[in-house]
Amino acid sequence: MATKVKNSEGVRLLINEVAKAVGVSPKELIEYYEWKANLKKIKTKKISKKDALEFLKSQEGKRKISEGEAVRIYYEAEEEIKRWREIERKLKKLGLE
Repeated sequence: MATKVKNSEGVRLLINEVAKAVGVSPKELIEYYEWKANLKKIKTKKISKKDALEFLKSQEGKRKISEGEAVRIYYEAEEEIKRWREIERKLKKLGLE
């Protein structure tokens, strides 16, 4: 016999089960889907390190960020993208993406 579950409870249970199957926390799974939704809104292009340094130099005085801080942010973003891609790969493997 099926039991009646409120929508929010059902969604929470579904998120928990999918997160468990993928091997991440429910919070990480939600963050992944937020990242995925935002990614579709943004158009990005790859630039060379030289172009990036030129951009940073052009922003001196306009923004308060050092080259070291920019590099740190870049590597943090790169690691985050790797993490999201790994979650995406696992979801595809399970047929959920």
